[in-house]
Order: sequence, then structure tokens, then C-alpha cells
Amino acid sequence: MQALNYTPKAIQQLLDFPCPDAPGAYAGMQYLARKLQQAEVFVLGDSGELLDRSKPRPEVPGVLFKPPFPVVALEYEANSKDWGNSIYTAVKASRRIALAWDWMDDLPPALAGWSNLGNQPGVAVVSISFFDNQQMWMPTAAAMFIPYETEYRPDSRPSPFRAEMIAQGRVSAKLAAAPKPEARTVALLPEAIAASHAKLGMAVTLDHISADLQDEVNAYLDLCNVLACRNVRAERQPASPEHNRRRIARGQMPLKDFHVLTIDGTGEGEAGATGTGTSPRAHLRRGHIRRLAPGRVTWVNATMVCGRGGFIDKAYAVRGVR
Repeated sequence: MQALNYTPKAIQQLLDFPCPDAPGAYAGMQYLARKLQQAEVFVLGDSGELLDRSKPRPEVPGVLFKPPFPVVALEYEANSKDWGNSIYTAVKASRRIALAWDWMDDLPPALAGWSNLGNQPGVAVVSISFFDNQQMWMPTAAAMFIPYETEYRPDSRPSPFRAEMIAQGRVSAKLAAAPKPEARTVALLPEAIAASHAKLGMAVTLDHISADLQDEVNAYLDLCNVLACRNVRAERQPASPEHNRRRIARGQMPLKDFHVLTIDGTGEGEAGATGTGTSPRAHLRRGHIRRLAPGRVTWVNATMVCGRGGFIDKAYAVRGVR
């Protein structure tokens, strides 16, 4: 897995983004730039899809959604074949960042009045995308907040976006009707939300925000589920110190270390992997989690790069990454 180095470029553009007559949007851009500066980066493949999206995601305890670090940025390429021809594909965005952080109720004053979450424990996830035509990094107007004490409920509200995704074949009707964790929006570009509300109404505005957030929220939830499998590891790949010295000398943002997900494999004839450094290891690609018994799950890798297929029985665990 190669470095993508999206985060330093996004930081610079958010810091420099002009927001005339939009103090809330300016505060939101600066806030997100600071979060990106604090973030630990994960590089994902497969358009950010770690789990098989044709099946409902397992209903896991909300605490599983706590990020492995206080702030994480998931970087991945979005393949053009995944965009489809939809009314919700207004522009092409080939590079994505899913920025997620442990909620701290630290919004700047210009944004604090737009949300009333307080210190409720949970995670916030926002999409920051590179728009190809404009050659520009831009965040969504709001983040998605998922409380750690969440309940799973089917969303019965009318949603043109959900209906369009079913019509396009991106999700099945069964998957769309599956219970999902409760979530709320956190305004980050309030002037943009207010303008959309005045023109389209709040229901359509929230529908559009959901459309913009879908891919990155799903990528983050996939990561949380995958890291709960003990046979999955996050390995740090350091940035080149010499390269960063040259970048800093030129006045550029230094590149960040990044993490890649790996899976411990088993040799032929072995009963299982030990999870030590002696077992074969490969990059984790798209797959799914199989629940074998209460409290026990296994990661099933659809493709093991430089490794063997199959699955490994591992105990379920909620843990941080070191």
C-alpha cells in the first residue's frame, strides 16, 4: 500500500480557503484543518470499502465506533466506476478523506450555537473530498455524530437519496431497510446549510448532506468493525525524514506517517494463526466479518495480497492501536 499524502494538501487548502462574509464557514475550515493536523492517517484500498456492502453491517456496541486514536484521517481513492450516473453525482471527486474524531465539544464560538451535543460521548465523521474539475479540497457542510450509547433503528423517513441508491443498484432494498445506528448532524459550514435551507428546504438539505457523507461514514464504520478482529493489525509506515526536511525548507507541509491494515495468515495445514510476527501477513482487502458464536468473530478476506485465502477464528476485542 503506497502513501497517498492527501492530508497535508487538504490542510493547506482549508487554511487558505477564502470565506468572505461567511465567518461560520471560515471557523469550520480552520477547525477541520486543525483536526487534520492532529490526525493519524490510515490508507485504505478498494474505494474505502473494507466490508462487503451488499450485506447489512453487524449491529455492534456503539463503543466500537470510538476511533483508535483521538483523531483519524482515512485516505483512499474513489474509483470512477463507483460513481455511477446519478442525480446525486453532481461533480467527480476521485480522492477522499474520512476525518473522524472523538467528540470533545470543542467547536469554535462561531459554530457552537449550531449544535447542542454538549459533552455527549461519541464520534464525529466528516467527508473531505478533492473535486477534480475545480482541483480543490472541500469538506461537507456538516459532520455526522454517532453517540457511543447508540441504538439501531430502521430509518423510516422518506429519502429521495435512499430511493435513488436503490434504483441505481448501489444498495438493495433489504440493506436500505436494515437498522442503523442513530446519528445527528453537526454544522461546520453553517452559511452553506442556511442557503440550501432557504432554497430547497431542510428535508432536502439534510438528504443532500447524507448523500455527501455516505461514503466516508461507511469507510469509517468499516474500519471500526475490522479493527475489532484480533487477526487484523494496523502497521505504521514512517514518512521519509529527509523528504520532510526538504519540504519544510521549501515552506511546505511535512508528510505524515500512515497506517496500513494487515491480516495475519495461516500456512497450509496449520490450525490457526498465532497473531505473532512469525505468521504470514498480507494487506487487508475487501471482505466481511463472520460471526461464529456470541462474542466471537472472524475476518474473511476476499483477496489476500501476497497471501493465502481463507478465514481465521479470532476472539472479538475492542482495543486501541499502538
